[in-house]
Amino acid sequence: MAHLPRLALTLPPTGAARGVLHPGRRPRAAFRALPAPLPTDIVLYLHREHLPPATAVALSLTCKALFGLVFPTAAPGFSRDPLERQALQLLLERDLGQHWWYCHGCSLLHRIRSQGPTGGVHDSSSRRVIIWNPRRPHHNSHFLDGSSFVLDYESVRLVMNRHFLGSPNGLPLESFDVEASSTVFNPWQGRLLPWRERWSARILQDELFLSATSTLSSAGWADETFRAALDHEWRQVCGHVRTSSALPYHTVTALRHPSREYAGFFAPCRDFVEACGQCLTDYATTVERRRGDAKQPTESWFITVTSYYQLGSGRSPTDAKWEAFGHRTTVSSYFTKRDFVAHPPGAVKAVWDSYKPWS
Repeated sequence: MAHLPRLALTLPPTGAARGVLHPGRRPRAAFRALPAPLPTDIVLYLHREHLPPATAVALSLTCKALFGLVFPTAAPGFSRDPLERQALQLLLERDLGQHWWYCHGCSLLHRIRSQGPTGGVHDSSSRRVIIWNPRRPHHNSHFLDGSSFVLDYESVRLVMNRHFLGSPNGLPLESFDVEASSTVFNPWQGRLLPWRERWSARILQDELFLSATSTLSSAGWADETFRAALDHEWRQVCGHVRTSSALPYHTVTALRHPSREYAGFFAPCRDFVEACGQCLTDYATTVERRRGDAKQPTESWFITVTSYYQLGSGRSPTDAKWEAFGHRTTVSSYFTKRDFVAHPPGAVKAVWDSYKPWS
């Protein structure tokens, strides 16, 4: 497989059409195993005149007999046209998608390593050092400060390969069902807010959508300490919006609303929808003041932030929708602006909610 990009598009000499495959060598009996019972001159004519270069090479790889007919001598160097190389490798990905995936950044086929997004408990500060590779930006992983959820472009492409190419290619959509937790990013006086997250994915309109439901309870916290910890932790909803009040222009507004009943804390609300101004992310916030279970009879704050992400078709790591979400993978993604005419606030959530499973 590593030698495939070096194959040639050069066709054999005219004599090969008469069965003379190599000077001094008899035609191999293996030609009787060709895909169709056609004379070799017809096969060569179809190969030369009616197939795009990448398709012609891919077809020649289907069996040794056909390869020997088209390339009777040692395989010369493959065409250096990058578009032809890409077209060939994309065709190979369709047939070998269970084990390989094509990276546009490297222009190479890679063995599948990803099993999908990961959760668990991680240290955000250490992941910055481990994951970031400036030489291969499209292989870098995306994560949100304060969350253990980690996603890379490979996983996005693979799950969309399953959608476009069918099983067993790529990864199943269920691989995006991930439970995540808080990370040691910026704890308040040594304490970590007990956020819990549940991620899921849907493919709608041939694009990948993610949703994360993050829940938090103030049980066991004094109201003043809980408010201070939330403002201090700088947790991210997406790469551009945080829960912290230190960034008033890029924060969850529902957590900043003044309250007459609970002055200095939170104003209760339900499904308050907002949108990021840079990437295709919508988020709905619910803030409640209520009693917990029998173990926690006193009133506590309950916060739920449900976010919705539109990541695109996963066909290229330079897709503007993916780049805006994976804000750490490329420098240009820091300067993206959301088109609110095409994607008004709540549009991503509306597409997610429009999903109707088969009955």
